[in-house]
Amino acid sequence: MDFLRKNAVWIIALLIASLVALEGPRAILLAAIVAGAVGLFWLLRRKARKPAAREHLRSVPAPVPLNRGSDSVRPQALQRVSLREIEDPRLAAVILMIQLVRTNGLLTRAEREVILSRMADPLGIQDRERVYDIALQLTDSGRVFTPVAEDLAPLFLTRLDRAERKQLIDMLGEVANAYGEASDLQREAIVRLKRRLLAPDAATGN
Repeated sequence: MDFLRKNAVWIIALLIASLVALEGPRAILLAAIVAGAVGLFWLLRRKARKPAAREHLRSVPAPVPLNRGSDSVRPQALQRVSLREIEDPRLAAVILMIQLVRTNGLLTRAEREVILSRMADPLGIQDRERVYDIALQLTDSGRVFTPVAEDLAPLFLTRLDRAERKQLIDMLGEVANAYGEASDLQREAIVRLKRRLLAPDAATGN
């Protein structure tokens, strides 16, 4: 079979040449032989391609999962909880501070230091690095800030009094201005959240 497959082209060419030279019943018989040879050639060729195709598929690397982007390589990102399920207003405040910066670009050292400083005072968080990492995993680079703030606003309205909510707005302003002047997008987002949290009829009216 290997001999036929390797030399099929020459065999078919020889049969066709013989067919041209002959006439009558012999030519008909030879034509049938040529047709059979052509069919055998394509059958053998098709079978030979299947193992090669299987080997090619084995050599192709598995596709990279869509969740393996530069900003979501952490396993915890796959178990992200809804922000509305967060019950600690201090964690929620850290999330907001980080997201405010990440919406506008990359976190700088100056912005990170301001956030860690506010986590110590006034938030009083002891294990700041651990809580910072948790909050960072619950934010996204380039994600719009306002929907995040809207998800967390009910928690602030029910757990913080008016003075504490104002303090949160002030912290966001500090973070926004930690690395140069705050962007228009950041200022607008802070103003929008301030209206939400400090409206006269906000929460219980504290």
